[in-house]
Amino acid sequence: MQGHGRSLKLFLAFALLLLQYAQGGEVDHNQRDTNVTGRCIEKERQALLAFKRGLVDDYNLLSSWSSEAQKQDCCRWIGVYCSNQTGHVIGLDLSYKVIGGDYYLQGKMISPKLIELQHLQHLYLNEINFTGSQFPDFIGSLTNLRYLDLSWAYFGGKFPSQVGNLTNLVYLDLSCNRFTSVENLNWLPLLSSLRYLDLSYANLSNVFDWPEAVNKLPELTNLTLQECDLPSPILSTLSYINSSKSLASVDLSFNHLSTSSIFLWLSNYNTSLVHLDLSFNQLAGSIPDVFGNMSSLAHLDLYSNQLEAILGSLKQ
Repeated sequence: MQGHGRSLKLFLAFALLLLQYAQGGEVDHNQRDTNVTGRCIEKERQALLAFKRGLVDDYNLLSSWSSEAQKQDCCRWIGVYCSNQTGHVIGLDLSYKVIGGDYYLQGKMISPKLIELQHLQHLYLNEINFTGSQFPDFIGSLTNLRYLDLSWAYFGGKFPSQVGNLTNLVYLDLSCNRFTSVENLNWLPLLSSLRYLDLSYANLSNVFDWPEAVNKLPELTNLTLQECDLPSPILSTLSYINSSKSLASVDLSFNHLSTSSIFLWLSNYNTSLVHLDLSFNQLAGSIPDVFGNMSSLAHLDLYSNQLEAILGSLKQ
């Protein structure tokens, strides 16, 4: 189950990246062209070196990150992407798929010098183990970020609501960390351009208005809240929701959803939902007719609930 979920996430992330490039994203894929030299901006190079000092690199995966004369250009470093036009660092991707596959970095801290990368649009630090250290507040100042993936980074401490300052985000994955309980999602509607959201394993047990916060994201297409201890939506709250119609993939598996109010909320997406996972919840009674009205639904998972009937009109 978990492997399938991660494969789906990688596919969706890749699809979003392709969309961004098609719309004119300026990540430089020729950053290591041997004919290009001296593009690195010194202040940003120093910021990256400071960031490296906060990592544990037992396998020398960042050997290209150096002050040696032949390695001065940070735009040639592994995982660093620069703008063709300005030379500014606009992407930093140290995920396992970029730096080596079988080997991983570990993290002691994220250096505050990272704030010098004010042109950063993509930041992927997923699967770097920061061993429960506090999420750095200053990341909320990197306001040009469009893609932020800090999944499986094992940050701890208070949930980082300051990501609400990143109003240009289209992709946010903070899943599989060790944050304390989330107090509220009041910051979420500020991310009005968000298309992809994964907060899996964040404790949302006290956030009863989570559907309202989600529905204030007009561009959202992919929502994953797996194992968040989600409470069932409150009917009185749902009646005031003006839902967006964009959601195509929803994964609410491994929660404690138990009432029909979740079906009322999902009925807002009759024409948009393609993938829906409600497995490993506490839903009981008959399978509601709402699923028969979901004309776009191609995948439905209701495994491990207490539902009683099979709805013949579901799409196969």
